[in-house]
Amino acid sequence: MPENHFGEDVAERYDESAADMFDPVVLDPAVEFLAALAGNGAALELGIGTGRIALPLSERGVRVHGIDLSKAMVAKLREKPGAERIGATIGDFATTPRMRAPTRFSHRYDHERTSKTPSCAATNATRIASAPTIWTT
Repeated sequence: MPENHFGEDVAERYDESAADMFDPVVLDPAVEFLAALAGNGAALELGIGTGRIALPLSERGVRVHGIDLSKAMVAKLREKPGAERIGATIGDFATTPRMRAPTRFSHRYDHERTSKTPSCAATNATRIASAPTIWTT
């Protein structure tokens, strides 16, 4: 398993240290775009972390499941209202063979590609969310 750079100390301050990425001016266009792409399907987030994208996407009615290497980041997600609607698997998304989740996702997205500016978020979200994903064993 790869080295986890998002331990307890990072998870404890992540949301505050990345406050600019939580700004609705940055976040809302990406979430709206991903919600439109997902339609009635489920979305898979690679690197779900504390739920910056997953929580508002779930609030818009999209079924979301994520995978993250950091137990501490997912624990922070679990502390937030609405987190009970989101599935999360702890593991490396490059090597984890199967998640306890629907096996078919209409779209997948990566938090790194939906985090900089509104226009960048929409452009990069298009690149990663352009094709259906099937998680297989």
